[in-house]
Amino acid sequence: MAKRTVAMSLCVLLVCLCMLPVSAASSTTEAKEPIRIEEACQLAISYGYETTMFAGQTIKLYQVAEVSSDFQYTLTPDFAESALSVNGIQTQGEWNTIRTTLESYIMANSIEADYEAVTEEDGQVIFSQLAPGLYLASEVTIAREELTCHFDAALVALPGLDFQGYWQSQVDVAAKPEVLPPVGPDEEAWCKVVKLWQGNDTDRPKSVEVEIFRNGISYQKVTLSEENQWSYRWSVKNDGASWQVAEQNVPVGYTVTVQAKGDTFVVTNTWSDPNDPQTPPQTGDSFPVMLFVVLFYLSGSLLLILGIAGKRKAYENKN
Repeated sequence: MAKRTVAMSLCVLLVCLCMLPVSAASSTTEAKEPIRIEEACQLAISYGYETTMFAGQTIKLYQVAEVSSDFQYTLTPDFAESALSVNGIQTQGEWNTIRTTLESYIMANSIEADYEAVTEEDGQVIFSQLAPGLYLASEVTIAREELTCHFDAALVALPGLDFQGYWQSQVDVAAKPEVLPPVGPDEEAWCKVVKLWQGNDTDRPKSVEVEIFRNGISYQKVTLSEENQWSYRWSVKNDGASWQVAEQNVPVGYTVTVQAKGDTFVVTNTWSDPNDPQTPPQTGDSFPVMLFVVLFYLSGSLLLILGIAGKRKAYENKN
């Protein structure tokens, strides 16, 4: 199998957006062996803040896609109808959109998790016997006396690739918390959902229905159309609740994506013309980049952590 190279631009992006100390020596990596798709993987995620470890937290894990021996993802049956493209993604913004869209899709279709486990006393949750592929770990908000921490959902690629270019079936990561400030019982915040269209401006539906979720539970259904400028704004208690939106009955021929930008959700319907395929063929560096990393999204920013067991310690010693 041809060796795959991680682009220098990814490391520059990591430094700029994630504030992670990436050394020039680790800016490119080549896989020195074929990916072992027949070998089961293990994923361990730790949840904590400073010296406080969060035990007893239920974490759900969804397998979003399988991975082939030539580094291509195929959506699992539960997510196939989303028509999301998870190959050839190169930017944090694109992965952030995919992550948010997957969360919406799970809520809208009441998809059950493939795995579910509870964090131990050390704040760690372990999932074993996982098939190689792309996974989504659920978000969690934890309140402990005066401390409230939020961990956004995470996309995790298994297996991981170490700095020497070898695949690692055991992946350990530490989730970075967002500490939520205390809020008064009467404080309110505003959320907004906006519908955008791309392509096929002649046969668009007159309206669409969007369902709003609060902490994963249906909160409200609204209709978006030209009459309300394809947008809706609602007032909520500023209590740290997690909000999400999902479009119902996506029009035939369109693919939907959801972006979270602060308190605004942008729902985009993109026309997919079957007679004019827009997906380019995959080549060398377009896909493997994301197979090597674990993606964490926190407070509107994206934290990418290389998902390899023991890699963090070696990395810190190196720097």
